[in-house]
Amino acid sequence: MRIRLALGLVAVAATVACNTGLDVTNPNSPTEQAALSNLDGVIATELGMQDQFATSFNTYVRAPALVTDEWGTASKALAADISLYTGQGIDPSYGVVSDPYYFTYRIARTADAVLKAVPGINGISAGFAAGLTANAKLFKAMALGMAAQQYAQLPIDASVEGGTPVPRTQVFAEVISLLESARSDLAPYTDADLSGFTTRSVSTGFDVRNTINAMLARYYLFSGQYQQALDAAKRVDLTKTSLLTYPDPAINPIYNYSIVAGYVAPLRSWARSAETGDQRVGFWADTLAAPPVGNPPTLQLAQFKLYGTRNAPIPVYVPGEMLLIKAEAEAQLGDLPSAINDINAVRTKSGTATTPGAQLPPLTALTLDTKDKILAQIAYERKYELFSQGLRWEDLRRLGTLIGVQPKVTFLPMPQTECNTNPNAGC
Repeated sequence: MRIRLALGLVAVAATVACNTGLDVTNPNSPTEQAALSNLDGVIATELGMQDQFATSFNTYVRAPALVTDEWGTASKALAADISLYTGQGIDPSYGVVSDPYYFTYRIARTADAVLKAVPGINGISAGFAAGLTANAKLFKAMALGMAAQQYAQLPIDASVEGGTPVPRTQVFAEVISLLESARSDLAPYTDADLSGFTTRSVSTGFDVRNTINAMLARYYLFSGQYQQALDAAKRVDLTKTSLLTYPDPAINPIYNYSIVAGYVAPLRSWARSAETGDQRVGFWADTLAAPPVGNPPTLQLAQFKLYGTRNAPIPVYVPGEMLLIKAEAEAQLGDLPSAINDINAVRTKSGTATTPGAQLPPLTALTLDTKDKILAQIAYERKYELFSQGLRWEDLRRLGTLIGVQPKVTFLPMPQTECNTNPNAGC
């Protein structure tokens, strides 16, 4: 990502979250006010915000993968990861518990700093300003949304130290509000109007407008607002992708945690439970490479395929997710034939270098003749279409009873540092 220039500026804009666990100021960095007093500083900070999200992505994926049926622990695994895999002995002081919480508020604080600064910048076009604000809202929403899949409650306002956590349903509502506001920010402007913003302020491979609609589809679905989810998914251009990229000296965080550190790896049981011929297994995982030794040694693991190199990109969403959101919303709204068509669109499509393709035969209405069967099939397709995207935990909350699979842990506990320092944490 084009963000190395941002790190000094973002160190101030993002060091203080909603608790004293992040109250660290670098005396060698400029003040937040100075860093954000001109367009170059705001652009650098916004690129730094994108980098914060990209480099912390493993933080958002690790717990959902370990407490479900995606990842296992290798022999070098941390005790924290083993506790998630077994579902026992999870300590609130573990980094695996606190990292998603604190990374979220670092990102949110940086986004808030950008939103505050943009109106005071002179000499930029309305389209440029709209792009900056929309992108800041998008990344704040994505961070809050990923965290709300891991914790039962969270503070919404990142600017308030000692903020009071609210139920995650309220956090999802805030995520949707931010995304709708971002969509409204961009609505009056063409892509040409946004070209200055896109060229200077957006990481390579990232599509802001499509990602806003994709995240709206995701979080409307999670919130049970099916017509809104369907409408949002239909707005996503499925010929485009949106990626988190890791050019040198950056490193893909899942590759770093799995292959370099040797802590976790895909479960062979995940691969083996796939339908015969499902090409998505080989897209995500390498079952032929020599696997790491599991913890315990009897645990059989594979290797990552897509994330098998240090510079591998991470898709923010894949087109198949939008088709499956449409299918699930259609099933919930009673349009079973359309749901089956969208399931089959996922099953029969081919993949690309950065998106999976099952290349499986379509299913018939005789096979998927009830709503529950359709939803169970959607659960299967999401399992292989969205591997290691941090969504499996939430999927099992909605669909697990239909397929007889439940997560080992309900939610992560509130981080111990937050319990110690925030009297409103409710620990």
